[in-house]
This record gives sequence, structure tokens and C-alpha cells, in this order.
Amino acid sequence: SYSAKEPLPDSATHSEWAEVAVLRPDWNPASPRLTVTHAGESVGLELESARDLIWSGPWGLEVRRDGERLAPKSAWESLCWFSDRDVDYLELGISLEGGVKVQRHLLLAREDRVLLLADAVLGAARAHLEYQGSLPLVDGVRFQPAEESREGFLVGRDRAALVLPLALSEWRSDARVGTLETSADGLELRQEAEGCCLFAPLLFDLKSRRMTRRLTWRRLTVAANLEIEPDDVAVGYRIAIDKQQWLLYRSLARPANRTLLGHNLSTEMLMARFDRSGDVEPLAEIE
Repeated sequence: SYSAKEPLPDSATHSEWAEVAVLRPDWNPASPRLTVTHAGESVGLELESARDLIWSGPWGLEVRRDGERLAPKSAWESLCWFSDRDVDYLELGISLEGGVKVQRHLLLAREDRVLLLADAVLGAARAHLEYQGSLPLVDGVRFQPAEESREGFLVGRDRAALVLPLALSEWRSDARVGTLETSADGLELRQEAEGCCLFAPLLFDLKSRRMTRRLTWRRLTVAANLEIEPDDVAVGYRIAIDKQQWLLYRSLARPANRTLLGHNLSTEMLMARFDRSGDVEPLAEIE
């Protein structure tokens, strides 16, 4: 037990031995809390926000290459964990058949109150890739898609989260790449790509007063040596919700000196926010 004068322990924690992590910005009961287990071939997730449970159960994964399902060849392992004043961040990895690997990014921005869940499918040979990821919504929570665009709300007693499928086009009139919808497994993201790699990110806005405001997202051009890089080499996205904006970058090939919005990057992954003057403030950068 703790007295009023003693500092509380860190609200976020990770045990590599126990294969458990808790991403949580503070001890306020209404703050978001993402609990992660990663034993064996399964990753379990439980998200609570504003005192409501949103999903609980396995984060489903299925990857197909040229129509063939790739089964796991290893257990999930922890690749990276850190927690600071800006974010809690966990990265997991697993090997699939055919030399394909999947790296999972789980990032909760403490002040920003946004959650990133993303899978990077990493292969060595060009193929037709199909990705399916699912989050098990609890009873009483449903996905309410927008009519003309691809975002939607997770709704329980109230709107609990705004969901942005960043790799899909913002507008439903462009039906390429994939879908975000509900299935028997919960909230399901499907994507397809031609190439050796694929990136499947979902961004969740957990701040209720902001999530109903004006929003947009765009895939950005990534270049190297004055040439545009294909999507299976590196991808970048710019996200705007109300007056806040973020930048997401992921290198899917070996990190190299690339440019994105005029910034030179040689990192594997970057999540950043734009400040009021338009400068980029890194929240998490993986080299």
C-alpha cells in the first residue's frame, strides 16, 4: 500500500518474462488502458477507456501469399519496449512460413490520447499479399462506419473511439487496397498488396471531445535519391483531427536515407506530432 506522500509506481509496465505489458498514461480511472499478453502464437489485447471495456481477446492475424495461408513458425517475442513522458511503446515479432516475418507496433500516446496498432508484414520476394487482422469487440460495443469515408466509431454507451484505417483511401469511392468492417471476429481490417511487404496500421482517437471534429488523413510520398519509393519499401501518413496533426512513417525495407515532407529519415519507424508552428516533434522513433 502507498501513503499520500509516497509516489505511485509507474502506470505502464512490461514483463518480458511474464509476456505481459500494460500501456497506460496515468492512474486516473478514466484514462485509457491497453493490456497485452503475448504467449505462444497468440497476442491478447484488452482496451478500456473512459471506464468502458471496448475489446478483449486475441488480436487475430492471417497472412496469405499468392493465396496460400502462412502458418506461424515461432512464438511471439518482445522486440522493443519503452515508456517515457510521451508514449508507451511495445513491439512484438513472429516468424511465419516462407521466410515471412510480422512485426507488431502498439503505441499509446500519453498526452495525445491516440493509440496506434499496426502490423508490418515483411517478406523477401514479390507476391500477392493478403492481410487480415481482427480485434474482438465486447458485447455492447459496435462499429459505426461513416457513410462516405472509411473512418468509423466504436460505440458502446457512448462513442468510445474513432478508428482510422490509414493504409486505406479516406473515401469509400476508392475501393482499392482493402476494407474495415465488422465480422464474427470483431473489428476486421483487410488489406491486399503486390510486393514483398505490407503495412497495416489502425489509429484510434480516444479523446471524446476531439473525435467528432473534422478529420482527414493522407498517404505521403516517400522518396530516396529523388525517386519515389514503392509502398513495399517505405510508407508515410499524415493525420489531422480537429487542430492536432500527426506523422507516421515505417520503413519496410532496410532503413536508408529517405525524405518525407522535406524531412530526412534513416529510421525504421517514426510517430510524431506537429506543433503549432508546423515543426515535427517525435513521440517515438525506432532506429
